[in-house]
Amino acid sequence: MTTVVRQAVVADVSSIAEICSTAYRDAYRELLPPGYIDRSVVAFYDAERVARDVAAAPPDWFGYQVVEEGGRVLGAAGGGMSGPATGELSLIYLAAAARGRGLGTLLLDRVTEQIRAAGGTEMWVSVFLGDQRGIGFYRARGFEPVDTVRAALSRVDDHIRSLRMRRLL
Repeated sequence: MTTVVRQAVVADVSSIAEICSTAYRDAYRELLPPGYIDRSVVAFYDAERVARDVAAAPPDWFGYQVVEEGGRVLGAAGGGMSGPATGELSLIYLAAAARGRGLGTLLLDRVTEQIRAAGGTEMWVSVFLGDQRGIGFYRARGFEPVDTVRAALSRVDDHIRSLRMRRLL
């Protein structure tokens, strides 16, 4: 079966929303408070939000990228530029059955190519502290830990921190 990584289109919105919502809940069920998970899924992966973000709005957002096999979307990623030479990977999520097959790397490579093409010389990603699988994935692909910050959507009383990781391009 042929694997294709491509720019997402409107017809992919429901698949992207389902994959990202499910994968986010699965990945962080044991790590993050349920209220934080619910807030994040609604804020980032609700179908209406995904529909608004499916298209590119460069340089800040290159649009969703998807990986598909046999016409079925199995994962999504996205990123953009956060500065003149600085790119940001915002997300990579895969359907559970698609994990461990190199599809996440294909999506990372796609976003990396977009950042390079936009003049990026470095790339950043945020990973929740304690997410050993995520941290290991990025370390294996050249990202190094730099700092910790309060996680997006985290309230002061949540105490949820993200590890900021960077790699040179």
